[in-house]
Amino acid sequence: MTPQPVRVSPPAAGKRRSRQQRFWSLRYEEDPAFFGRGASPFARWAAPWLRRHRVQRVLELGAGYGRDLRYLLENGYDARGVDNVRRGVSQGRASLSRFSPTPHAERRLTCGSAEACLAAQRPGSLDAVYSNLFLNMDYTEREHRRLLRAVHRSLRPGGLHLYSVRSVNDPWYGRGVRRGPATFDLAPHGTTMHFFSERYVRSLAVGRFEVLRVEERSEGGRSFPTKVLYVVERKGPSRPPRGSGGRPKEDIPARTGARP
Repeated sequence: MTPQPVRVSPPAAGKRRSRQQRFWSLRYEEDPAFFGRGASPFARWAAPWLRRHRVQRVLELGAGYGRDLRYLLENGYDARGVDNVRRGVSQGRASLSRFSPTPHAERRLTCGSAEACLAAQRPGSLDAVYSNLFLNMDYTEREHRRLLRAVHRSLRPGGLHLYSVRSVNDPWYGRGVRRGPATFDLAPHGTTMHFFSERYVRSLAVGRFEVLRVEERSEGGRSFPTKVLYVVERKGPSRPPRGSGGRPKEDIPARTGARP
């Protein structure tokens, strides 16, 4: 029989957030450019979608040390970012102040929670909400749904939600201690991560977003190979889902390059 990961109940949300912050603060201290200095592969992939839908105002969630925020600013977007790891934000502000062509660009990266930042946005004030490898942090399904409600509220009609997340086809899926559905504590090699399937992506969108594209990509190269889902969805009218439909089965592999 194939050994199953140990299942342990997840700690309270506050403790989970504090643990994530400590993990990423240490990472940024060890290597200020942990993910690289240029824009992420997802940011470059998302750029044509932003242009095609005439996006101007963008909010980045989980902006880290600002590499994708800088890319957005350099390409003329009215972009702002938020992250809850103070060390990463401090490094990002220093980088933005030196290199970005936008005056006072460092003020566009703030330290705080994504939830509070979304709550502070005027309803319908954003053209796009963007995040790279943020939603697969240690969030429960209920927390994901609450976040997506806030994203939906902040977007204009037809606005875009673009995000990337680690896939259930990722080599790290199933390792470590199981904390919940498709959620594993990867310590000491990483922190707790919530992996996504295409089915889970579509279940979160029901009643709020029209999924335009779900595509699975390989990232990391030979040194650290990963599988990542790239998602684009468009704001639709908010409506309650019809029927319960049961809980989504998150650990079902995504279809590569799926189209709606």
